[in-house]
Amino acid sequence: MENRTAILDLLTAFLNKQVSREEFDRLFSALASLEDEDFKEMILRALDNGRDITDVDFIQERVSHLYPQLQTKIGLASSQRVIKPPDASKRKRLQIWWKVNSAAAVVLAFLFGGLYLLSDQPDHGESTAVLTPEHILPGGNRAVLTLADGRSVDLNSRKSGIVVGNGLTYLDGSSVLDDPENEGMSALKLTTPNGGQYQITLSDGTHVLLNAASTLTYPAEFGSENTREVTLDGEAYFEVTKDPEKPFIVATTKQRIEVLGTSFNINAYDNETTTKTTLLTGSVRVNIPAGKYTNQESRILTPNQQSVVSDSQSEITVKNVNPESAMAWKNGLFNFHGLSIDESLKQVERWYDIRIVYQGEKPEGYLGGKMSRGVKLATFLNFLEKDFHIKSEMKADRTLILYSASKKPLTTN
Repeated sequence: MENRTAILDLLTAFLNKQVSREEFDRLFSALASLEDEDFKEMILRALDNGRDITDVDFIQERVSHLYPQLQTKIGLASSQRVIKPPDASKRKRLQIWWKVNSAAAVVLAFLFGGLYLLSDQPDHGESTAVLTPEHILPGGNRAVLTLADGRSVDLNSRKSGIVVGNGLTYLDGSSVLDDPENEGMSALKLTTPNGGQYQITLSDGTHVLLNAASTLTYPAEFGSENTREVTLDGEAYFEVTKDPEKPFIVATTKQRIEVLGTSFNINAYDNETTTKTTLLTGSVRVNIPAGKYTNQESRILTPNQQSVVSDSQSEITVKNVNPESAMAWKNGLFNFHGLSIDESLKQVERWYDIRIVYQGEKPEGYLGGKMSRGVKLATFLNFLEKDFHIKSEMKADRTLILYSASKKPLTTN
């Protein structure tokens, strides 16, 4: 069962429309397990965190279906006050009534209504809910921390990062774990989902910012070993604290990066054909072991250089680059300069938590340009259609079908 802090964080994130379907399911299950008094307390605490969030139309649409359940769960049925579901003609009074007299019902209307949309679907995949690109919001601060003892902690989406040191805290100093002794911290793993990013300060002071769909595995303390080693799957930006006595090592599936103190970006997603390391300051040594497609090799990068290791090459390719492109995601931007349409769309998939499929052949060419990572998906799709004549169709399961404007889209259920 989720701890109380995790439930409150999930509920607050839900009010801000910042939870995935998986997180929603976990939240609903956790709330259902609470005793009535604990349930009401949690609802009111979440409302205190987001007191101005009220979606009147949503409540009005679903209140007739949910009203009996709302009464039972929050204890209104035993109240001496008689409350009737407001009708559509009392829009302004509705807002005041819900917010002031029965604030907890607002959250429950969201919750039960959200459950209705997410789970009231036929088993064969058809959905009664209509999902459009306008509904797909950009990613945000989301991550899960996995402890050595197997526990998983959903990190607060209203915080931007954590600090590993004497205990485990958020950047503002508040505690991450309920247990003050922080048991199970001998080895840790930080994972961001699709549509998530999070930062972490390691025990040596090294700062790491994880991009979407990435995992960083690291020790609670680096201890007496001669190196400081972490493992990365996905993409991350590093600012490594200097320690000449203990080189910092980043291991990925295709390479090992050795540094003394520097800032750099590694793009090492398993579903990408290349691993790219881009250096901003200092120097790093890129090492690849001998394998089926690669020879054992080592290259040193200097600032504004990028190494590329691909499955189809037997060596490390080094080129001079403008690091702004590789670091764009860290600064809240997509930079599609020099990326194929397919490469660009993989970034879009991860950030908006969607799945992209193509009708017909994959489009060729390069997008170019920059775009804020804070815009809705619809803005990007309008750009694709206007400049590249690529149309789209969004399915209820968050699958986005792309096809040429000259072709009719597939009709799939």
